[in-house]
Amino acid sequence: MKNDAILAQISDFCRQADMAESTFGRRAVNDGKLVHRLREGKRITIDTLERIQAYIAASTGGPPPPRGLQVPPEKRDPRGNFRFFENRQKYLLFVHTCSEKRVIADRIALELSSIHPRPPALRMFDAGMGDGTVMARVLRAMHSRFPHMPFYVAGKELSLEDVRLTLDKVPDRLLEHPASIFVFTNMNYAEAPWLTPASPAAAAGMIWQEVALRGASSGEFEAQIADLRGFLDSNWRASVSPRTGMPVYERPMALVLYREDHRFLLDAIIPRAGRTEANFDLIIASQPYRAKSSVNFRAKRIIAPLARALRPGGRLIGIHSHGQDPGMEIIQMVWPGENPFVVSRHELLQAVKYELGSVGRVLNFNAYSDNRSVFRYDMEALPTEVTGPIGTSTAFAAWNAAVYVAQIEEDRLTETAHSSLALDAAREVLRKYNGLWFYDESYVISRRRD
Repeated sequence: MKNDAILAQISDFCRQADMAESTFGRRAVNDGKLVHRLREGKRITIDTLERIQAYIAASTGGPPPPRGLQVPPEKRDPRGNFRFFENRQKYLLFVHTCSEKRVIADRIALELSSIHPRPPALRMFDAGMGDGTVMARVLRAMHSRFPHMPFYVAGKELSLEDVRLTLDKVPDRLLEHPASIFVFTNMNYAEAPWLTPASPAAAAGMIWQEVALRGASSGEFEAQIADLRGFLDSNWRASVSPRTGMPVYERPMALVLYREDHRFLLDAIIPRAGRTEANFDLIIASQPYRAKSSVNFRAKRIIAPLARALRPGGRLIGIHSHGQDPGMEIIQMVWPGENPFVVSRHELLQAVKYELGSVGRVLNFNAYSDNRSVFRYDMEALPTEVTGPIGTSTAFAAWNAAVYVAQIEEDRLTETAHSSLALDAAREVLRKYNGLWFYDESYVISRRRD
């Protein structure tokens, strides 16, 4: 919201309540000069805006006045929390039939020419590793461009299954680029870059596991990583917050992996509990939020904290689904008017800039044109699978990809389970376009060099 819209909302309320603006400021946010500062053009945080609107709503017995945009807190029904309760079969079928991971990694690799690493290491953070495919591909590109530079690679992931899949890719990366440190954590976006829980109670119960891998072959590394399975099963656990319906860790964790024969070289960059830094050269934020989450939730809880973790010259590349593609045609044939992609990169960057306030003055916010930002990935099928009679398995793969990208909830999918409408829609779109593809859009937040 612009200051003018906030001021108009406050003025309307004060006039109706016969209340002085200074009194409003004190009662709403404990700041009698709130309105004065807004008129001077000063920014407020989203937290302050929510407190203002909550006070107005509580005082009037209803929602905030219609001027401006209401910012509801992000609360979720656990049953509809798509990313945490997503079906593993749907996820794996999508990953192995669509080229999104490869195309995203190629897009991220383009940013490597614009980063300027500083000693003692090139530092990368993956804000949602998934199965580690994007991370592994980007690391190959990093090795090609910076073959002799130590890498500090950090990643955040709540899902134990995804952590296991990512760990499967670590041995080969350590063999090709031995001067690497991998740090995996289950902490949230505001904590993970610094490996520091916000809550003192959580910090007291933090689990910190450092593993120096012995040997010089990927097979030896793999065997030692496999030995961690029992430890991970016992400790890498998540639950659902009863207050918000969002996934949360049970205990914060940090797993640190590196080659024991490179400990001397890497000593300066091995993180230690209570003594860590962020300062990342590259931050990857690929699909880190639900399609239907609010712009303010994305800005406040995810992208703004990550932007604060950039070092001078560092770059954050964000990627999310764009829509307006054949995949959405399938969805709209079944659910007319469905459009989960309501927040554009332009709106998101505006909200992030507002949330960061003065911190944002050292950052550049790059939405770019559609020609540069929007890119396409495809469902990969044999030519005969879409030009001839379209079999059930191909139609099902297309349907699965469409509902996965659109993040359709399980209860709605159940309603279509006994109907031919879904597969008929998939076949119709496949015939129309001789294939199926989707669009993602990207944006970049960069920190100016000193």
